[in-house]
Formats: sequence, C-alpha cells, structure tokens
Amino acid sequence: MYVRRRGDSLLRVVLLAPPLLFLLSMVVYPLLFGIRMSLTDYKTGQWNNFHNFVRATQDSLFSDAVKAIAIYVTVVIVIEFLLGLVLALVIYHNIKSGWLKALFYFLFLIPLVTPPVAAGVLFRLMYTPSYGIINYLLQMTGLIQKEILWLSQPAPAMFAVISVDVWQWTPFVFFVLFAGLQAVPKDTLEAAAVDGASGFQRFRLIELPYLRPLMLLVLILRLADTFQVFDHVMVLTQGGPGTVTQFLSVYIYKVGFKFLNLNYAAAASIMVIAVVILIFMALNRLLRIAEGGEANEA
Repeated sequence: MYVRRRGDSLLRVVLLAPPLLFLLSMVVYPLLFGIRMSLTDYKTGQWNNFHNFVRATQDSLFSDAVKAIAIYVTVVIVIEFLLGLVLALVIYHNIKSGWLKALFYFLFLIPLVTPPVAAGVLFRLMYTPSYGIINYLLQMTGLIQKEILWLSQPAPAMFAVISVDVWQWTPFVFFVLFAGLQAVPKDTLEAAAVDGASGFQRFRLIELPYLRPLMLLVLILRLADTFQVFDHVMVLTQGGPGTVTQFLSVYIYKVGFKFLNLNYAAAASIMVIAVVILIFMALNRLLRIAEGGEANEA
C-alpha cells in the first residue's frame, strides 16, 4: 500500500511538473523580472525605488494613452455587445432555415480567423484616401463631396481602428450569446407569448437571466483583449495622428523598444497590470453573483 501511494504521488509530480515549469518560465519569471526592472534606473541600473512609477503619474503622454485606451475600450465593447446581442436575437428568433443559419455561421467565422495584422492591412487599403473603397462609396452615394483623410485626422483615425475591432470581434459576442439563447426553455417562451408578453418582455424576464453570466464572461474576455490591442493599430496609424490612437500597448512599446527605456516601460506595464487585475476582480465577483442568482432561480 505504501509503495502504491508513493507511486501515485510520484506520478502526480511527473504530470504536474511540465505545466508548472512552463508557468514559472513564461509567466512568473517575466513578471518578477519586470518588477525588478521597474525599480531600477535604465542608465545606471541602480535602484531608484518608485521613481519610474512617479514619473508615469506625471507623464502627459502616459495620461493621453490612458484616456485613449479608455475611450477605445468603452466604445468597442458597447458596440460589440449591442451588435452581437441584436444579431443573436434576430437570427435565433427569425431564421429557421438550417442552411441559412450555416451561411451566417460561415460569414461570421471569417473575421474571427483573420489575423489582426491582415485585418489591419485590409482596412488600411479600404481607408486609403486616393483609391480606398470607403471614400469611393461615400462619394458615389453623395454623402461626402471630397475625400476624408481617415488615418490622418483624429476622429476618423479613432473610428478606423475601432471599426477593425468591431468587425473582427462582434462575431465572437454573437456566437457566445447565440449559444446562450439555445439554453432558454422554448416552452417557457411560448407560454409567455400565449399570456400576452411582448418580445421585449420575454427577452427581459426570461432570456436575459440566462444570458447575464455569459455577458459578464464575454466582458471579461473582451476587456483582456482590448486592453492589449496593438497589431492593427500599428498597421493603420502607428499611434497617430498625434497621440489619438496611441494606446497603452503602443505607448509602452515605443518607450521600451524605440527609446530603449525598458525600465520605465516595465513600470508603466506593472501599473496597467495592477489596474486590470482590480477590474477583473470586480467583474469576477459580479460573475459569481450572477451565477449564484441564476442557480437560486433554478
């Protein structure tokens, strides 16, 4: 018996060792190394306590990057949630043909499997003033009289980078919420319709409680992704014009690899990680509350 237990313990160690070593080498060590760098001077390598963190709080470019990413994350998530939810409800309730649903699935999968860099290149060609299809269509329909410099003006540039994210990740929201609608009991919806409940009332009272935990889960995943947006922004605007689309990831990249101040970049990264962790903790608590409320209702 003793030999068998010892063998089981050894087997557990052998099975757990590779993922733990991978976690330590790819996550824990870089994080600890980054914290160490953030507390040292990039010229002398000597400890400077929290000088880099203080500098970040006084850096106007860092503040601009925080404002830019806050605007980007808010607008992108709101649009993607609304579009994804509307598409899921419309297709679920109005399209009965299996072939037509499969066609929609195929079309929505295309943005999801497109690499971000390729999406950035595609939209850059579309927004190019001289031969881009966006200006061509707007001029052909008479909505504009002269070409819009999409990537050279502040508001159009922000719209351009937002449009790429919305195009690429709205299908993800759609798929998750559409799957959630499949779990709603159809007999309950039919009974509510017989009792005279409107479509909005059926959604608010019956479907929304099933979708709420999934919405919070999608919110967590999309926040994690949008905070680190980088690829298509560098392809489209490289953070310009000015600092309009210079999000935190772009700003930290430029500080670390263009100006070679890796220590200050590490400090800015640690601050961002701390804020994101706090946000995720709050969202995780909301998710647990939503799941608990759903379990109590069941």
